[in-house]
Amino acid sequence: MLTDLQRFPKVVAAFEDGVARGLHTGLQIYVSVDCVPLLNAGLGSAAPGRPLTSDTLMPWRSAGKPLTALLLLKLLSQPDKQISLPIAAWLPDARDTDKAEITLHELLTHTSGFPTIDTGWPHASWNDSLSTILRTPCQLPRGTAAYHPQSSWFLLAEIIRVLADDKTPQMNSFAEILQHRLLTPLDMHNSSCGIRQPQHPETAVRLPQLYERQQGKLENSPSSEAPWIVSPSAGGNLRGPVSELGAFYEMLLRHGRTRRDELLVSSQIVQLMTSRHRIGMLDQTFQHIVDFGLGIICNSAKYGPRTVPYGFGTQASENAFGHGGAQCSVAFCDPQKQLVVAWAANGFCGEPQHQRRNQLLNDAIFDDLGF
Repeated sequence: MLTDLQRFPKVVAAFEDGVARGLHTGLQIYVSVDCVPLLNAGLGSAAPGRPLTSDTLMPWRSAGKPLTALLLLKLLSQPDKQISLPIAAWLPDARDTDKAEITLHELLTHTSGFPTIDTGWPHASWNDSLSTILRTPCQLPRGTAAYHPQSSWFLLAEIIRVLADDKTPQMNSFAEILQHRLLTPLDMHNSSCGIRQPQHPETAVRLPQLYERQQGKLENSPSSEAPWIVSPSAGGNLRGPVSELGAFYEMLLRHGRTRRDELLVSSQIVQLMTSRHRIGMLDQTFQHIVDFGLGIICNSAKYGPRTVPYGFGTQASENAFGHGGAQCSVAFCDPQKQLVVAWAANGFCGEPQHQRRNQLLNDAIFDDLGF
């Protein structure tokens, strides 16, 4: 009988191609169809002498952004209307800044002109990062399409803290609220925003060595260690097994219902989040046309299937949606094919090499499935 990996020979070949090119030493991958897992595996090594397994705690980076977006929409009483309100409605400290009138919709669709700045993360405190973000002027006119990797997500997370304040006793941090309100209901017990106790023996053996590609060689990345591994960042530091990231997308595929058939969010919220809100606009960060839902990327292959950044492969349906993580990961749902994919590598190999890896792996998944 064929093992799961033997059923995905092109995926294995794409992984091995990446090893040969010095892009990574290990990969974790999850694939399901009709919410039935077909592949949940680790390939290669997590660190010298230690295999990467399906339980390894992988970095998702920006692939975790949709979780923050959904939690925000879940906490709003009227999300379809309130996304048009300015952030100053929740954040008094924003009222005397140039960000006072920026709306949740603009932040979630990356059309706010928000500054791409050094927030101080991971060395600065949460409050110091917020202060830096609020006092740094916006760099582009409102309405300009420009993906902002980190800074705006601190404000979205702070709004989540405000919304959850009276409803979640003794849950003060964004990471705790995310755990209580989203991760635990989805049985994502091994995932978190930052790793709380990376030195704990049971945790340490599940952490991969992360690498950065320098002059064609993999060098140890500081993001394997504190403070990067422990400091919360709502837009870039969620970590865990990618099978749990897959569970999040399976919930979206089931219109808001968990694996236990419990309603986590309404189907209207799922529809609101995954519909195209930003269409046909050239993204000044990516230098490519990319369509967005609310905190999620809509399949933009029609603007260039082999050039679109963080795409879902050339065979994904037009209504596929998901998000990538810088130089390491991607997760997406293809409702037409009832397909969920999530994978993460332990090598940050530079954008051009990662985009090639991304396309090879995603196309290999579709080929192995026979779609």
